[in-house]
Amino acid sequence: MSQPILTVEQLQICHAGQSQAVLDQVEFEIRQGEIISILGPSGVGKSTLLSALAGLHSTQKGQIQLLGQAIETQKSELAFMFQQAVLLPWLSIYENVAFGQNFKHQASHPPAYIKQRVENALVRVKLDHVSHAKPNILSGGMAQRVALARALAKMPKLLLLDEPFSALDELNRSQLQQLLIELVHREEIGAAVMVTHDIDEALLISDRIFFLSGQPAKINQIWTLGLNKDRDLWADEFSNIRNCILKSLHQHQLKTQQSA
Repeated sequence: MSQPILTVEQLQICHAGQSQAVLDQVEFEIRQGEIISILGPSGVGKSTLLSALAGLHSTQKGQIQLLGQAIETQKSELAFMFQQAVLLPWLSIYENVAFGQNFKHQASHPPAYIKQRVENALVRVKLDHVSHAKPNILSGGMAQRVALARALAKMPKLLLLDEPFSALDELNRSQLQQLLIELVHREEIGAAVMVTHDIDEALLISDRIFFLSGQPAKINQIWTLGLNKDRDLWADEFSNIRNCILKSLHQHQLKTQQSA
C-alpha cells in the first residue's frame, strides 16, 4: 500500500492562553485520490483542525505529517480554499491565480512553467476567456472558480477547504462540487479535506466522512462511502447515514443544553 498523503497522530490542540483542549486524540490517514468531509456541531473545532492541518495553528501534542514530513516543512504542497474567494481587486483574474507562486516557501519554477500551470488551471475552471479582466466582473460562483484555479495552479498534494461552496447558489455549488471530484480523482489534486455543515454535500462528494464531537472533540464516527460518485442521496444507504449524522447532532445539542 502506498504512503499516506496525510498522517495525523494523537493530535491535541488548545486555544492560545487556555489549558483546556479543544481537540484531543485526533488521528487519521488520508491517501491519494480521497476526498474527506469533516462534519460536526458548530463550534466543535472543525475549522481549528483544518488550520492545524495547514500548519497555521500550534499543537500541544501529537504530529501532522504530509508525505512523511512535518507539515511545517511541506507548505508548498498545500493549498487552501476559504468560504470567500479573497481576490485582490487591483490584479487581473490571471494575476490572482498566479499570486503566491513565487513566495519563498514555494518551489522555484521558471516563469514559463508557472504561466502554463496558471493557463491550464483557468481552462479547467472555464474562465480562460476572462483571464485579463478584473475580479469586479465576477459573480460569487465565478470568484470561487478563480479561488479553485489558484489552488489548482499549485498542483497541491493536499487541498484544504473551509465551507467553500456554502454561499453559492445551487447550480454553481453543484458544478464546483463535481469539478472538485474530477480534480481529485484524476489526480490533478492529490487529496482534499473539506469542512462543511451541509450533510448532503458531504454525502455527495466524499469518500469518507469524519464526525467530530465531544469536549474536547475527537473523531467519534467515520462513514466510508466508496468510489461510486453517481449517488442517489435518497437511497437507503445514504438516508441511513444522514439519519445517523442528524441523530449525533441532536444528541450533542441536548448535552450542551443540559450542561448550560
